[in-house]
Amino acid sequence: MSDDPNPEILPPEDDLDSGDEVNPIYEAVRKRAEQNPESKTSKMLAWLLDECIRIPGTNLRIGLDPIIGLIPGGGETVATIIGAGVLGDAGKKGIPIRSLFKMGGNMLLNAVVGAIPGAGDLFSAWFKSNSRNYKMLREYMENADGSESRGGWWPLLVVFGILGMILLINVAACFVYFTILMWVWSQIKGSP
Repeated sequence: MSDDPNPEILPPEDDLDSGDEVNPIYEAVRKRAEQNPESKTSKMLAWLLDECIRIPGTNLRIGLDPIIGLIPGGGETVATIIGAGVLGDAGKKGIPIRSLFKMGGNMLLNAVVGAIPGAGDLFSAWFKSNSRNYKMLREYMENADGSESRGGWWPLLVVFGILGMILLINVAACFVYFTILMWVWSQIKGSP
């Protein structure tokens, strides 16, 4: 035994061989993740939007996302804004920008295909973008060898940029629906 009152505590020897210096920001994010390994808000949002309703007699589950998406003129936008909570939580927890873009891609795909009446809602029920995003967040938080730090303002810009694109897509879809309805109405009324 050593008489040193402040002995140095070293990591296991297999960790000493790597020679990599640990990023202090990464360590802070990882410490927070160890204290709260899962995001309860993101988990609840993903469950609510993608899996809260079991279809009787089957093992299939759907959430409120495809149901809200049935509302004409903005249902998909509302579901996407609610689902952005998972994306925002991921940015807050320090998920790498690359993963944020993948998560945003899931949301964009769901919003674009979801803008198609009927078929888009079936796609939303199958694709479950919020559950996919929560799974990516959970895997990142549980990953012991991540090396990217928080992205500063980038996660916030990515989240708002993706939301802006989704809103534009939905506004364009509403304009197309309105134009089609006006054309059908003019054909029914017989006016040019």
